[in-house]
Amino acid sequence: MAAFSDVYFWRQSIVLTADCLHSIGTGFMMSYPAVLQPAILTVNSTDVRATANEASWIAASHGLAGMLGFLMVPYLMQTLGRKTVHIGLNVFAGIGFLIFALAQSVPVLYVARVTQGLTLCGVYVTPIMLGEYSHPKRRGYFITLKKCSVAIGSLMCHSMALCWTWRQIAVFAIVPHIASTIITLMWPESPAFLALNGRYDECGKSHTWLHGDSPKNKKELEELIATQMERREKVKNRRNLESVMRKMLRKDFLKPFIIASLLTMLVDACGRYYMLAYVVEILSEVTGDKAIAAYCTMGADTLTIIALLVSCYVIRCCKRRNLLFTAGITCVCLMFLTSIIVMLKTRHILGVSANWVTPMIILLNVFIVNVGVIPVCFAIIGEIFPLEHKGTGSCATGIVFTLLYALVMKFTPLMMERTGVEGTFGIFGLFVLVGLVILYFILNETKDKTLQEIENEIRGLKKLIET
Repeated sequence: MAAFSDVYFWRQSIVLTADCLHSIGTGFMMSYPAVLQPAILTVNSTDVRATANEASWIAASHGLAGMLGFLMVPYLMQTLGRKTVHIGLNVFAGIGFLIFALAQSVPVLYVARVTQGLTLCGVYVTPIMLGEYSHPKRRGYFITLKKCSVAIGSLMCHSMALCWTWRQIAVFAIVPHIASTIITLMWPESPAFLALNGRYDECGKSHTWLHGDSPKNKKELEELIATQMERREKVKNRRNLESVMRKMLRKDFLKPFIIASLLTMLVDACGRYYMLAYVVEILSEVTGDKAIAAYCTMGADTLTIIALLVSCYVIRCCKRRNLLFTAGITCVCLMFLTSIIVMLKTRHILGVSANWVTPMIILLNVFIVNVGVIPVCFAIIGEIFPLEHKGTGSCATGIVFTLLYALVMKFTPLMMERTGVEGTFGIFGLFVLVGLVILYFILNETKDKTLQEIENEIRGLKKLIET
Protein backbone atom coordinates (compact mmCIF):
# COMPACT_ATOMS: atom_id res chain seq x y z
CA MET A 1 0.00 0.00 0.00
CA ALA A 2 3.04 2.25 0.29
CA ALA A 3 2.81 2.94 -3.44
CA PHE A 4 -0.52 4.76 -2.99
CA SER A 5 1.08 7.29 -0.62
CA ASP A 6 3.99 7.80 -3.02
CA VAL A 7 3.53 11.07 -4.95
CA TYR A 8 5.87 9.79 -7.68
CA PHE A 9 3.64 6.75 -8.23
CA TRP A 10 0.72 9.09 -8.92
CA ARG A 11 2.79 11.30 -11.20
CA GLN A 12 3.84 8.29 -13.25
CA SER A 13 0.20 7.17 -13.18
CA ILE A 14 -0.78 10.35 -15.04
CA VAL A 15 1.35 9.12 -17.93
CA LEU A 16 -0.14 5.63 -17.54
CA THR A 17 -3.72 6.98 -17.61
CA ALA A 18 -3.18 8.90 -20.86
CA ASP A 19 -1.52 5.86 -22.42
CA CYS A 20 -4.33 3.53 -21.27
CA LEU A 21 -6.96 5.82 -22.81
CA HIS A 22 -4.99 5.80 -26.05
CA SER A 23 -4.87 1.99 -25.82
CA ILE A 24 -8.65 1.76 -25.35
CA GLY A 25 -8.93 3.65 -28.63
CA THR A 26 -6.40 1.23 -30.13
CA GLY A 27 -8.59 -1.68 -29.00
CA PHE A 28 -11.48 -0.15 -30.95
CA MET A 29 -9.20 0.35 -33.94
CA MET A 30 -7.88 -3.24 -33.95
CA SER A 31 -11.33 -4.80 -33.48
CA TYR A 32 -13.17 -2.50 -35.88
CA PRO A 33 -12.87 -4.90 -38.87
CA ALA A 34 -15.02 -7.39 -36.91
CA VAL A 35 -17.76 -4.72 -36.86
CA LEU A 36 -17.24 -3.14 -40.28
CA GLN A 37 -16.73 -6.19 -42.51
CA PRO A 38 -19.98 -8.06 -41.73
CA ALA A 39 -21.91 -4.81 -42.31
CA ILE A 40 -20.37 -3.91 -45.67
CA LEU A 41 -20.52 -7.52 -46.91
CA THR A 42 -24.20 -8.02 -46.07
CA VAL A 43 -26.90 -6.96 -48.53
CA ASN A 44 -29.19 -4.20 -47.17
CA SER A 45 -27.13 -3.99 -43.96
CA THR A 46 -25.71 -0.57 -44.82
CA ASP A 47 -25.58 1.95 -47.67
CA VAL A 48 -21.91 1.07 -48.31
CA ARG A 49 -21.28 -2.31 -49.99
CA ALA A 50 -17.92 -4.01 -50.63
CA THR A 51 -16.70 -7.30 -52.06
CA ALA A 52 -14.90 -9.83 -49.88
CA ASN A 53 -11.60 -8.90 -51.53
CA GLU A 54 -12.18 -5.19 -50.88
CA ALA A 55 -13.09 -5.87 -47.25
CA SER A 56 -9.90 -7.84 -46.62
CA TRP A 57 -7.82 -5.12 -48.26
CA ILE A 58 -9.50 -2.46 -46.11
CA ALA A 59 -8.32 -4.44 -43.07
CA ALA A 60 -4.83 -5.03 -44.49
CA SER A 61 -4.34 -1.42 -45.64
CA HIS A 62 -4.07 -0.49 -41.96
CA GLY A 63 -0.79 -2.41 -41.75
CA LEU A 64 0.56 -1.21 -45.09
CA ALA A 65 -0.01 2.43 -44.14
CA GLY A 66 1.71 1.67 -40.85
CA MET A 67 5.05 1.43 -42.68
CA LEU A 68 4.91 5.14 -43.45
CA GLY A 69 4.09 5.87 -39.83
CA PHE A 70 7.05 3.82 -38.64
CA LEU A 71 9.35 5.67 -41.01
CA MET A 72 8.22 9.08 -39.69
CA VAL A 73 7.34 8.63 -36.01
CA PRO A 74 10.67 7.31 -34.64
CA TYR A 75 12.44 10.32 -36.20
CA LEU A 76 9.80 12.62 -34.72
CA MET A 77 10.27 10.93 -31.34
CA GLN A 78 13.96 11.81 -31.42
CA THR A 79 13.42 15.40 -32.58
CA LEU A 80 10.03 16.61 -31.31
CA GLY A 81 9.84 14.48 -28.19
CA ARG A 82 7.67 11.72 -26.73
CA LYS A 83 4.91 14.05 -25.54
CA THR A 84 4.29 15.68 -28.94
CA VAL A 85 4.27 12.32 -30.71
CA HIS A 86 1.76 10.88 -28.24
CA ILE A 87 -0.60 13.78 -28.93
CA GLY A 88 -0.17 13.28 -32.69
CA LEU A 89 -1.01 9.58 -32.46
CA ASN A 90 -4.27 10.40 -30.69
CA VAL A 91 -5.19 13.12 -33.18
CA PHE A 92 -4.71 10.94 -36.28
CA ALA A 93 -6.52 7.95 -34.74
CA GLY A 94 -9.45 10.18 -33.82
CA ILE A 95 -9.57 11.70 -37.33
CA GLY A 96 -9.65 8.18 -38.78
CA PHE A 97 -12.73 7.28 -36.75
CA LEU A 98 -14.37 10.58 -37.75
CA ILE A 99 -13.83 9.71 -41.43
CA PHE A 100 -15.36 6.26 -40.81
CA ALA A 101 -18.43 7.88 -39.25
CA LEU A 102 -18.92 10.15 -42.28
CA ALA A 103 -17.96 7.59 -44.99
CA GLN A 104 -20.40 7.05 -47.87
CA SER A 105 -18.26 4.87 -50.16
CA VAL A 106 -15.60 2.16 -50.15
CA PRO A 107 -12.73 4.52 -51.18
CA VAL A 108 -13.48 6.70 -48.14
CA LEU A 109 -13.25 3.58 -45.94
CA TYR A 110 -9.75 3.03 -47.35
CA VAL A 111 -8.86 6.64 -46.51
CA ALA A 112 -10.09 6.19 -42.92
CA ARG A 113 -8.17 2.94 -42.41
CA VAL A 114 -4.98 4.35 -43.98
CA THR A 115 -5.21 7.46 -41.77
CA GLN A 116 -5.40 5.22 -38.71
CA GLY A 117 -2.60 3.09 -40.11
CA LEU A 118 -0.24 6.03 -39.65
CA THR A 119 -0.77 5.58 -35.89
CA LEU A 120 -0.17 1.83 -35.91
CA CYS A 121 3.38 2.49 -34.76
CA GLY A 122 1.84 3.46 -31.42
CA VAL A 123 1.63 -0.25 -30.65
CA TYR A 124 5.44 -0.18 -30.35
CA VAL A 125 6.49 3.35 -29.53
CA THR A 126 4.02 3.91 -26.68
CA PRO A 127 5.41 0.99 -24.60
CA ILE A 128 8.86 2.53 -25.14
CA MET A 129 7.55 5.89 -23.94
CA LEU A 130 5.91 4.28 -20.91
CA GLY A 131 9.13 2.41 -20.14
CA GLU A 132 11.04 5.70 -20.08
CA TYR A 133 8.57 7.41 -17.73
CA SER A 134 8.02 4.57 -15.22
CA HIS A 135 10.09 3.16 -12.35
CA PRO A 136 11.86 -0.15 -13.15
CA LYS A 137 9.75 -2.03 -10.60
CA ARG A 138 6.52 -0.60 -12.06
CA ARG A 139 7.50 -0.76 -15.71
CA GLY A 140 6.34 -4.35 -16.24
CA TYR A 141 2.84 -4.04 -14.82
CA PHE A 142 2.36 -0.51 -16.20
CA ILE A 143 2.91 -1.87 -19.71
CA THR A 144 0.62 -4.80 -18.87
CA LEU A 145 -2.15 -2.42 -17.77
CA LYS A 146 -1.70 -0.65 -21.10
CA LYS A 147 -2.27 -3.96 -22.91
CA CYS A 148 -5.30 -4.64 -20.71
CA SER A 149 -6.73 -1.34 -21.91
CA VAL A 150 -6.51 -2.56 -25.51
CA ALA A 151 -8.60 -5.59 -24.47
CA ILE A 152 -11.16 -3.30 -22.79
CA GLY A 153 -11.47 -1.33 -26.04
CA SER A 154 -11.90 -4.58 -27.97
CA LEU A 155 -14.62 -5.84 -25.60
CA MET A 156 -16.45 -2.52 -25.87
CA CYS A 157 -16.25 -2.61 -29.67
CA HIS A 158 -17.52 -6.20 -29.96
CA SER A 159 -20.28 -5.58 -27.38
CA MET A 160 -21.50 -2.36 -29.00
CA ALA A 161 -21.81 -4.23 -32.32
CA LEU A 162 -24.80 -6.08 -30.86
CA CYS A 163 -26.92 -2.90 -30.78
CA TRP A 164 -24.98 -0.06 -32.46
CA THR A 165 -24.11 0.56 -36.11
CA TRP A 166 -20.51 0.76 -37.28
CA ARG A 167 -20.86 4.53 -37.70
CA GLN A 168 -22.12 5.01 -34.12
CA ILE A 169 -19.23 2.93 -32.79
CA ALA A 170 -16.77 5.06 -34.79
CA VAL A 171 -18.14 8.25 -33.20
CA PHE A 172 -17.85 6.80 -29.68
CA ALA A 173 -14.28 5.59 -30.36
CA ILE A 174 -13.13 9.20 -30.78
CA VAL A 175 -13.78 9.94 -27.08
CA PRO A 176 -10.80 8.01 -25.56
CA HIS A 177 -8.40 9.77 -27.92
CA ILE A 178 -9.72 13.21 -26.95
CA ALA A 179 -9.35 12.38 -23.23
CA SER A 180 -5.85 10.97 -23.78
CA THR A 181 -4.76 14.14 -25.58
CA ILE A 182 -5.97 16.36 -22.73
CA ILE A 183 -4.16 14.30 -20.06
CA THR A 184 -0.96 14.12 -22.14
CA LEU A 185 -0.73 17.93 -21.90
CA MET A 186 -0.09 17.43 -18.15
CA TRP A 187 3.12 15.41 -18.70
CA PRO A 188 6.67 16.69 -18.57
CA GLU A 189 8.89 15.66 -21.46
CA SER A 190 10.73 12.33 -21.08
CA PRO A 191 14.07 12.59 -19.18
CA ALA A 192 15.60 10.15 -21.66
CA PHE A 193 14.63 12.35 -24.64
CA LEU A 194 15.94 15.50 -22.94
CA ALA A 195 19.27 13.83 -22.10
CA LEU A 196 19.54 12.46 -25.63
CA ASN A 197 19.25 16.00 -27.00
CA GLY A 198 21.66 17.59 -24.51
CA ARG A 199 19.00 19.42 -22.49
CA TYR A 200 20.47 18.31 -19.18
CA ASP A 201 18.89 20.91 -16.87
CA GLU A 202 15.41 20.10 -18.15
CA CYS A 203 16.28 16.41 -17.93
CA GLY A 204 17.12 16.81 -14.23
CA LYS A 205 13.86 18.62 -13.51
CA SER A 206 11.78 16.04 -15.39
CA HIS A 207 13.58 13.09 -13.77
CA THR A 208 13.10 14.58 -10.29
CA TRP A 209 9.41 15.28 -10.97
CA LEU A 210 8.88 11.67 -12.01
CA HIS A 211 11.19 9.78 -9.65
CA GLY A 212 12.24 12.08 -6.81
CA ASP A 213 15.67 13.20 -5.61
CA SER A 214 16.76 10.29 -3.41
CA PRO A 215 20.47 9.35 -3.58
CA LYS A 216 19.64 6.31 -5.72
CA ASN A 217 17.57 8.37 -8.16
CA LYS A 218 20.26 11.04 -8.33
CA LYS A 219 22.79 8.35 -9.20
CA GLU A 220 20.53 7.00 -11.96
CA LEU A 221 20.13 10.56 -13.32
CA GLU A 222 23.88 11.15 -13.27
CA GLU A 223 24.49 7.86 -15.08
CA LEU A 224 21.85 8.71 -17.70
CA ILE A 225 23.36 12.15 -18.38
CA ALA A 226 26.96 10.84 -18.35
CA THR A 227 26.09 8.14 -20.88
CA GLN A 228 24.44 10.62 -23.24
CA MET A 229 27.23 13.20 -22.86
CA GLU A 230 29.73 10.51 -23.84
CA ARG A 231 27.57 9.48 -26.80
CA ARG A 232 27.19 13.08 -28.00
CA GLU A 233 30.96 13.59 -27.75
CA LYS A 234 31.51 10.61 -30.03
CA VAL A 235 28.93 11.74 -32.59
CA LYS A 236 30.04 15.29 -33.33
CA ASN A 237 30.03 14.84 -37.08
CA ARG A 238 26.80 14.99 -39.00
CA ARG A 239 25.01 11.73 -39.45
CA ASN A 240 24.94 10.41 -42.98
CA LEU A 241 23.57 7.24 -44.54
CA GLU A 242 26.91 5.45 -44.17
CA SER A 243 27.14 6.16 -40.43
CA VAL A 244 23.52 5.08 -39.90
CA MET A 245 24.18 1.81 -41.73
CA ARG A 246 27.34 1.22 -39.68
CA LYS A 247 25.35 1.80 -36.51
CA MET A 248 22.71 -0.70 -37.61
CA LEU A 249 25.37 -3.35 -38.14
CA ARG A 250 26.69 -3.06 -34.59
CA LYS A 251 25.97 -5.83 -32.11
CA ASP A 252 24.20 -3.46 -29.71
CA PHE A 253 21.64 -2.78 -32.46
CA LEU A 254 21.41 -6.14 -34.21
CA LYS A 255 20.83 -8.23 -31.08
CA PRO A 256 17.90 -6.20 -29.69
CA PHE A 257 16.47 -5.84 -33.22
CA ILE A 258 16.46 -9.61 -33.74
CA ILE A 259 14.96 -10.14 -30.28
CA ALA A 260 12.24 -7.51 -30.87
CA SER A 261 11.44 -8.92 -34.32
CA LEU A 262 11.06 -12.45 -32.97
CA LEU A 263 8.88 -11.19 -30.13
CA THR A 264 6.77 -9.36 -32.73
CA MET A 265 6.35 -12.60 -34.66
CA LEU A 266 5.26 -14.37 -31.47
CA VAL A 267 2.65 -11.69 -30.74
CA ASP A 268 1.24 -11.97 -34.27
CA ALA A 269 1.33 -15.77 -34.48
CA CYS A 270 -0.22 -16.44 -31.07
CA GLY A 271 -3.32 -14.47 -32.11
CA ARG A 272 -3.00 -10.97 -30.70
CA TYR A 273 -4.42 -9.31 -33.82
CA TYR A 274 -6.13 -11.94 -35.97
CA MET A 275 -8.20 -13.07 -32.96
CA LEU A 276 -9.45 -9.49 -32.53
CA ALA A 277 -10.45 -9.09 -36.18
CA TYR A 278 -11.50 -12.62 -37.13
CA VAL A 279 -12.54 -14.25 -33.84
CA VAL A 280 -16.22 -14.37 -34.90
CA GLU A 281 -15.36 -16.16 -38.17
CA ILE A 282 -13.02 -18.62 -36.42
CA LEU A 283 -15.51 -19.53 -33.70
CA SER A 284 -18.39 -19.71 -36.18
CA GLU A 285 -16.50 -22.28 -38.23
CA VAL A 286 -15.57 -24.26 -35.12
CA THR A 287 -19.03 -24.28 -33.50
CA GLY A 288 -21.20 -24.08 -36.62
CA ASP A 289 -23.46 -21.58 -34.83
CA LYS A 290 -23.09 -17.79 -35.17
CA ALA A 291 -25.04 -17.12 -31.96
CA ILE A 292 -22.73 -19.35 -29.91
CA ALA A 293 -19.73 -17.75 -31.66
CA ALA A 294 -20.96 -14.27 -30.64
CA TYR A 295 -21.17 -15.29 -26.98
CA CYS A 296 -17.76 -16.98 -27.17
CA THR A 297 -16.36 -13.74 -28.62
CA MET A 298 -17.60 -11.82 -25.59
CA GLY A 299 -16.05 -14.56 -23.43
CA ALA A 300 -12.72 -14.26 -25.24
CA ASP A 301 -12.62 -10.48 -24.68
CA THR A 302 -13.57 -10.88 -21.01
CA LEU A 303 -10.93 -13.58 -20.51
CA THR A 304 -8.37 -11.30 -22.14
CA ILE A 305 -9.09 -8.54 -19.63
CA ILE A 306 -8.98 -10.97 -16.68
CA ALA A 307 -5.77 -12.55 -17.99
CA LEU A 308 -4.04 -9.20 -18.41
CA LEU A 309 -5.10 -8.11 -14.91
CA VAL A 310 -3.72 -11.36 -13.49
CA SER A 311 -0.54 -10.84 -15.51
CA CYS A 312 0.05 -7.55 -13.64
CA TYR A 313 0.87 -9.71 -10.62
CA VAL A 314 2.50 -12.51 -12.59
CA ILE A 315 4.88 -10.21 -14.45
CA ARG A 316 6.00 -8.62 -11.17
CA CYS A 317 6.79 -12.01 -9.60
CA CYS A 318 8.23 -13.99 -12.51
CA LYS A 319 11.42 -13.58 -14.47
CA ARG A 320 10.77 -12.41 -18.02
CA ARG A 321 12.43 -15.46 -19.59
CA ASN A 322 10.66 -18.00 -17.37
CA LEU A 323 7.26 -16.44 -18.03
CA LEU A 324 7.81 -16.18 -21.80
CA PHE A 325 8.91 -19.77 -22.31
CA THR A 326 6.41 -21.35 -19.92
CA ALA A 327 3.44 -19.51 -21.40
CA GLY A 328 4.82 -19.83 -24.93
CA ILE A 329 5.23 -23.62 -24.84
CA THR A 330 1.75 -23.96 -23.32
CA CYS A 331 0.38 -21.80 -26.14
CA VAL A 332 2.07 -23.99 -28.77
CA CYS A 333 0.61 -27.16 -27.22
CA LEU A 334 -2.92 -25.69 -27.14
CA MET A 335 -2.68 -24.46 -30.75
CA PHE A 336 -1.52 -27.87 -31.96
CA LEU A 337 -4.24 -29.55 -29.86
CA THR A 338 -6.86 -27.28 -31.47
CA SER A 339 -5.52 -28.21 -34.89
CA ILE A 340 -5.64 -31.95 -34.14
CA ILE A 341 -9.16 -31.90 -32.66
CA VAL A 342 -10.62 -29.89 -35.57
CA MET A 343 -8.89 -32.19 -38.06
CA LEU A 344 -10.33 -35.30 -36.33
CA LYS A 345 -13.75 -33.68 -36.28
CA THR A 346 -13.68 -32.87 -40.01
CA ARG A 347 -12.80 -36.53 -40.67
CA HIS A 348 -15.77 -37.58 -38.47
CA ILE A 349 -13.52 -39.37 -35.98
CA LEU A 350 -14.84 -37.14 -33.18
CA GLY A 351 -18.52 -36.48 -32.56
CA VAL A 352 -20.63 -33.43 -31.72
CA SER A 353 -18.86 -32.98 -28.37
CA ALA A 354 -15.92 -31.48 -30.28
CA ASN A 355 -18.16 -28.46 -31.03
CA TRP A 356 -17.78 -27.46 -27.39
CA VAL A 357 -14.31 -28.82 -26.63
CA THR A 358 -12.58 -26.83 -29.38
CA PRO A 359 -13.86 -23.35 -28.41
CA MET A 360 -12.99 -24.10 -24.78
CA ILE A 361 -9.39 -24.87 -25.82
CA ILE A 362 -9.27 -21.72 -27.96
CA LEU A 363 -10.53 -19.62 -25.03
CA LEU A 364 -8.00 -21.26 -22.70
CA ASN A 365 -5.28 -20.40 -25.21
CA VAL A 366 -6.53 -16.78 -25.28
CA PHE A 367 -6.17 -16.70 -21.49
CA ILE A 368 -2.65 -18.21 -21.44
CA VAL A 369 -1.42 -15.95 -24.24
CA ASN A 370 -2.65 -12.82 -22.48
CA VAL A 371 -1.37 -13.89 -19.05
CA GLY A 372 2.13 -14.55 -20.27
CA VAL A 373 3.15 -14.20 -23.90
CA ILE A 374 1.76 -10.79 -24.87
CA PRO A 375 2.57 -8.84 -21.66
CA VAL A 376 6.14 -10.12 -21.45
CA CYS A 377 6.78 -9.57 -25.18
CA PHE A 378 5.74 -5.93 -25.03
CA ALA A 379 7.55 -5.41 -21.74
CA ILE A 380 10.81 -6.65 -23.27
CA ILE A 381 10.31 -4.68 -26.49
CA GLY A 382 9.92 -1.53 -24.40
CA GLU A 383 13.14 -2.24 -22.53
CA ILE A 384 15.57 -3.94 -24.90
CA PHE A 385 16.88 -1.16 -27.20
CA PRO A 386 19.73 1.05 -25.96
CA LEU A 387 18.72 4.71 -25.82
CA GLU A 388 20.96 5.58 -28.77
CA HIS A 389 19.05 3.11 -30.96
CA LYS A 390 15.49 3.66 -29.75
CA GLY A 391 14.49 5.74 -32.77
CA THR A 392 16.16 3.54 -35.40
CA GLY A 393 15.19 0.38 -33.52
CA SER A 394 11.55 1.41 -33.30
CA CYS A 395 11.53 2.19 -37.02
CA ALA A 396 13.16 -1.08 -38.08
CA THR A 397 11.11 -3.26 -35.75
CA GLY A 398 8.00 -1.34 -36.73
CA ILE A 399 8.51 -2.14 -40.40
CA VAL A 400 8.71 -5.82 -39.45
CA PHE A 401 5.55 -5.42 -37.37
CA THR A 402 3.54 -3.69 -40.10
CA LEU A 403 4.59 -6.27 -42.70
CA LEU A 404 3.59 -9.15 -40.44
CA TYR A 405 0.38 -7.41 -39.38
CA ALA A 406 -0.67 -6.71 -42.98
CA LEU A 407 0.14 -10.28 -44.01
CA VAL A 408 -1.80 -11.74 -41.09
CA MET A 409 -4.84 -9.51 -41.69
CA LYS A 410 -4.88 -10.25 -45.43
CA PHE A 411 -4.07 -13.97 -45.44
CA THR A 412 -5.74 -15.33 -42.29
CA PRO A 413 -9.14 -15.49 -44.08
CA LEU A 414 -7.42 -17.11 -47.07
CA MET A 415 -5.67 -19.67 -44.84
CA MET A 416 -8.98 -20.53 -43.17
CA GLU A 417 -10.60 -20.97 -46.57
CA ARG A 418 -7.80 -23.15 -47.98
CA THR A 419 -6.57 -25.10 -44.92
CA GLY A 420 -9.41 -24.65 -42.42
CA VAL A 421 -9.06 -23.74 -38.75
CA GLU A 422 -6.87 -26.81 -38.20
CA GLY A 423 -4.31 -25.73 -40.78
CA THR A 424 -4.36 -22.09 -39.67
CA PHE A 425 -3.70 -22.91 -36.01
CA GLY A 426 -1.08 -25.51 -36.95
CA ILE A 427 0.87 -23.03 -39.10
CA PHE A 428 0.72 -20.25 -36.50
CA GLY A 429 1.70 -22.71 -33.74
CA LEU A 430 4.78 -23.72 -35.74
CA PHE A 431 5.85 -20.05 -36.05
CA VAL A 432 5.51 -19.60 -32.28
CA LEU A 433 7.60 -22.71 -31.62
CA VAL A 434 10.43 -21.63 -33.94
CA GLY A 435 10.53 -18.15 -32.39
CA LEU A 436 10.74 -19.55 -28.85
CA VAL A 437 13.61 -21.87 -29.76
CA ILE A 438 15.70 -19.00 -31.17
CA LEU A 439 14.89 -16.66 -28.26
CA TYR A 440 15.96 -19.29 -25.75
CA PHE A 441 19.58 -18.82 -26.85
CA ILE A 442 19.74 -15.02 -27.30
CA LEU A 443 17.30 -13.36 -24.86
CA ASN A 444 18.71 -11.62 -21.77
CA GLU A 445 16.79 -11.30 -18.50
CA THR A 446 15.53 -7.71 -18.02
CA LYS A 447 13.29 -7.87 -14.95
CA ASP A 448 13.90 -5.20 -12.25
CA LYS A 449 16.84 -3.72 -14.16
CA THR A 450 17.16 -0.07 -15.11
CA LEU A 451 17.25 0.76 -18.80
CA GLN A 452 20.92 1.66 -18.37
CA GLU A 453 21.71 -1.77 -16.87
CA ILE A 454 19.93 -3.49 -19.76
CA GLU A 455 21.86 -1.33 -22.22
CA ASN A 456 25.15 -2.22 -20.53
CA GLU A 457 24.38 -5.94 -20.86
CA ILE A 458 23.49 -5.58 -24.54
CA ARG A 459 26.81 -3.77 -25.10
CA GLY A 460 28.69 -6.40 -23.09
CA LEU A 461 29.81 -3.86 -20.46
CA LYS A 462 28.56 -5.95 -17.54
CA LYS A 463 31.06 -8.69 -18.21
CA LEU A 464 33.87 -6.15 -18.51
CA ILE A 465 32.92 -4.54 -15.19
CA GLU A 466 32.74 -7.91 -13.42
CA THR A 467 36.18 -8.92 -14.69
